[in-house]
Order: sequence, then structure tokens, then C-alpha cells
Amino acid sequence: MRLIKFLEVKRYAVVALLVPAMLLPRATFGQVEGGQEVQVRDSVVHPPSRAALYSTLLPGLGQAYNQRYWKLPLIYGGFAAFGYFIQSNNFRYKLYRDAYSVKYAVTQLKSDDPEYEEKKAELEKDLYSAFQTVPIDRLQYYKNVYRRDRDFFIILTILFYGINILDASVDAHFFTYDISNDLSLKLQPYTDGWHASSARANAHVGLTFSLTF
Repeated sequence: MRLIKFLEVKRYAVVALLVPAMLLPRATFGQVEGGQEVQVRDSVVHPPSRAALYSTLLPGLGQAYNQRYWKLPLIYGGFAAFGYFIQSNNFRYKLYRDAYSVKYAVTQLKSDDPEYEEKKAELEKDLYSAFQTVPIDRLQYYKNVYRRDRDFFIILTILFYGINILDASVDAHFFTYDISNDLSLKLQPYTDGWHASSARANAHVGLTFSLTF
């Protein structure tokens, strides 16, 4: 009877020790290889979904979460470059759009109107002098060009934003992937169908490659 009670108490003690260990989050687990303890990262503590969420909320935050700080200048430098090209093309697009609107409004005036010159001067008073002699078709052409380039860089910025999220997620997967320091290649002889008593005609001899990583 005492032996049974002792085993039950021992069982409860073991459970009491294991349950907290299973519930507490652990960043690393120790494994013994070759007499040395090797630290293996736990993927549950560093989920890729969290890295993707961070980069979705703020570009570069997922890379910082993955401890890839050297990627931050590349990410923010890329966004800065795309922002510059978007702003530059949008500024020129507005210039040519406004100039085209003025030129188009002038073409809608009737030349036989007694107030034609006054109305034309009123429309062209805010027009840049550089656009005074530019034909309306050239204004329309450049307006479309700069609008196309602006929209193109906006699309590139969206794609770059998606790549930023994808990079954080993929990098988080590799964050928990450990490669052993023992990287070696072994060559061993290989025989098939060979017996010491007699040599068969269908015997095969070769080498086996063994890669350890």
C-alpha cells in the first residue's frame, strides 16, 4: 500500500513538473550532438505570420523583427525613390493638364465674338509663358506621358510593398531553420552482387556520396 501511494505521489510530481514546461513559451531547445549542446530555435515563438503582419502595418518592421536590420535602408530607400518619381511625374502631369485645359477652352471660343480677345486673355492669364506657343496636341501628348509614368511608378510602389511583406515572411521561415556546423562530404566504396567466394558477372562497383549538414 505504501509503495502504491509512493508511486502515485511520484507520478503527480512528474506531471506537475512537465505541464509548466509544456505551457511556457521557449525560444530555444537544447539538443545534444557529439557531446555538445546545440541550440535550435522554436518556430512557434517566431511565426512568419507575425513578421508578415508587422511589414504590412509598417514596411521594414518585419525585417527588424527578423533581425535583418541591414535591409531597412534598402526598403526605405526604395520607397523614397518611388515617392520621388511619383511626385515628379505628378507635378509635370498637372502642369501640362492645366495648360491643355486652357488651350482647349480657347479653342471653344468663337473667333467672331466681339469679346473673343478679352475672353482669351482671361483664360490665358495664368498660363505659363513657355506654354503660350506650344500646340495643343503636344500638350495633350505630354499630359498623357507624365500621367502614364506616374501611374507606372504607383504600381511599382505597390509591388515593392508586397515584396516587402513577402520578404519578411520568407525570412521568418529561415529564421528558425538551423544548419549544423558539421558540413562534410564522405566518399565510400559501393559493391552490389559481389561475393568473396566468386565474382559474378553482374557485380556493380562504385562510390557512394554522403553529405552531412
